Amino acid sequence: MEATGILKLRVILDKDNAEKLILPSRPNSVQALIDEIKSRLNFTFDFRLQFHDPDFDNALCNLVKIEDLPAIASVKVVRLVELDRISTSTDDTILQTDSTDTIDSPERVSRWPEVFIVPPFSYEVEHVLREGNAAFDKDGKVVTLTRDQKHNILETMGEEIYKLKAYPSTTQIGKAAEALVRKHPCLKERNSDTGWEGWKNSLRYKMGNQRKKMAKAGIMDVAVNAGKRSRTNPDGASPRANIKRPRRGEVNFLPSYPSGETRESLETRRLEMVEEFKKTSAERDIPLIHQHMMRTFALRREEIVTTSPPVSELKDRWPALFHETQLIGLYKKRKTGRVGERMEQLLLAHGKQDKNDIYATRTAALAGLPMYLKEDSSEIFKTCKDEIEFYEATIALVADVDEEEVPGGVPFSPRQVFIVLEDQVVMTHHSWTDALVCLFGLIYALHLSYPEKCTGFFEFIQVVLLKLDDERKQLKPKLQTLKNELV
Repeated sequence: MEATGILKLRVILDKDNAEKLILPSRPNSVQALIDEIKSRLNFTFDFRLQFHDPDFDNALCNLVKIEDLPAIASVKVVRLVELDRISTSTDDTILQTDSTDTIDSPERVSRWPEVFIVPPFSYEVEHVLREGNAAFDKDGKVVTLTRDQKHNILETMGEEIYKLKAYPSTTQIGKAAEALVRKHPCLKERNSDTGWEGWKNSLRYKMGNQRKKMAKAGIMDVAVNAGKRSRTNPDGASPRANIKRPRRGEVNFLPSYPSGETRESLETRRLEMVEEFKKTSAERDIPLIHQHMMRTFALRREEIVTTSPPVSELKDRWPALFHETQLIGLYKKRKTGRVGERMEQLLLAHGKQDKNDIYATRTAALAGLPMYLKEDSSEIFKTCKDEIEFYEATIALVADVDEEEVPGGVPFSPRQVFIVLEDQVVMTHHSWTDALVCLFGLIYALHLSYPEKCTGFFEFIQVVLLKLDDERKQLKPKLQTLKNELV
């Protein structure tokens, strides 16, 4: 069935929350619809869909065929729970991603949503708000809460925010406060420009108290920042110094150990993986390695975030971490000055490639991005003519090529591409774009900073292409301009 006709959906999240979603056309498949809902509502978890089937008096049925869905319909999101996602492949080129799907460690399961879902409050508070909203709709009267009632609202909202993020930005807290007043207009503040500024400030202080409470309970992502200067610890570091928190939209930045696990039991699993990597690739137990990598995620993140060990040490301790299991049109416009000359060289090289080669197009798009942004990528993208084991660079992609000169330092047909971290080759690929994907993943997994001269390049990939944005800072003007041109 072709994707035709507007689709109006009521997406049911739970018994108290639903979102309206209008799609300009009907997706071609149920999976395409799921992907669209994920993108629009910023979901990161897996789910299936049910719909109210008119053939059965609108009883809920699983959505199997997209053509069964009426043009105006209600669909229910049913979360899928998968504890083990173990590959049965024995191919030693499996990309071993540093997954945040940690077994039995459920601190967070999704990123901050586009629309904050206000949770239900106590029975008493829900009654007061229901009556208050009715009075507000009738004569614009706002409700007066008791101290305990306001405390319940802030406590419940704080817990809901913490489920999404331990260190929310001011913007995100504001969105939560706005959602609260939008759902319960009787809470609107009379002497506020927004109607919710006071709620925003109260929630900000509540989150500080929430973190202190969680830190005392031993929750890792906030306990790691405990012990700062205070009345009882006057010699401690400044409370705002070196705060360890997500920098790139990580969902589970520093999770607690899985239920039933200890540091010792996780260390045993780590040692078992080290032993597996002493075997040949054909002999390795890939499902076991994958399961142990999932299970030991919390231990690995604790090491990386709290102690920042050198890459050489991480490679020895976590060998599985280092094994793998529309820009072109804009570039053509930029043909003036030195940037234009370099861009012209790249486009000429791309023109010599097979027009149907998607890998060549991806390479040209990514290689041209630093040029378009007027960034110097020469220290990051390099070439050589022989196989290497060491290369003097903090972060680099070094391509083994035959050509004397390679536009932008990025070859279309390298013999191999070396990923270099802290002067060591840590991984090797035959595709430059695949190597770049792995490099980006390693920068995240090892909690590294972006190369200083190419921050715009990596931030564009993070924020615009991957949509991993913690909303703590605005895009630089040149990145925002490029994003606007691509929309």
